[in-house]
Amino acid sequence: MSKERNITTLPLDGGALCFDFINTVHAWRGVNLHEYLGDYGSLVQWCAKVGILSTKQRKLLQQHAASHPGEAAKALEKIKQVRAVLYHCFAAVAAGRPQQLSETLLQQFNAAITKGLSHIRFAAKGTTLEQGWSHAPTDLLAPLWIVMKSAYDILAQEDSVRIKECPACGWIFLDQTKNNKRRWCNPVSCGSIEKSKKYYQKKKREMEGA
Repeated sequence: MSKERNITTLPLDGGALCFDFINTVHAWRGVNLHEYLGDYGSLVQWCAKVGILSTKQRKLLQQHAASHPGEAAKALEKIKQVRAVLYHCFAAVAAGRPQQLSETLLQQFNAAITKGLSHIRFAAKGTTLEQGWSHAPTDLLAPLWIVMKSAYDILAQEDSVRIKECPACGWIFLDQTKNNKRRWCNPVSCGSIEKSKKYYQKKKREMEGA
């Protein structure tokens, strides 16, 4: 992970939109050194980075947030709360222990999923029906609805054994390798750091035992 931490340098190692959303903190394990969604403007930047909402939609949200700072702060807080719920739910799935999730967490997760899917609409386009979204142009929670659709798709379509949590930072990712042996969110960053820690600990034990 880059020393200069902002949306521009934020890696997209999740393999799915909802996981990239969860991974908008420096770490879920250990010390969280940076919050990438520090303000609503950062969220709009993130939307542009991952390619959700049109340029016009993002501009309208940015303008509305700027002219209604209290509303924007409240919306961002809600979005972060749901992000935490998503992390805990998918971390439990990654650990193979979803049955240990509290009833409260499951209720919050299901409520967010239901709300997100309720905004989906289909419209005729040529000879088919095309999925779209129905929400007010200034709905500051609009990005969250798209994220929740991604979370639904992952649980409905992907093998749960491919949902993993990085043992170093806690980022959630979808293992898309053929052998399903991927361990780190990023082998260059977290993988190298963890290997260095193990090497240091091994050498320390050897010196203490000498």
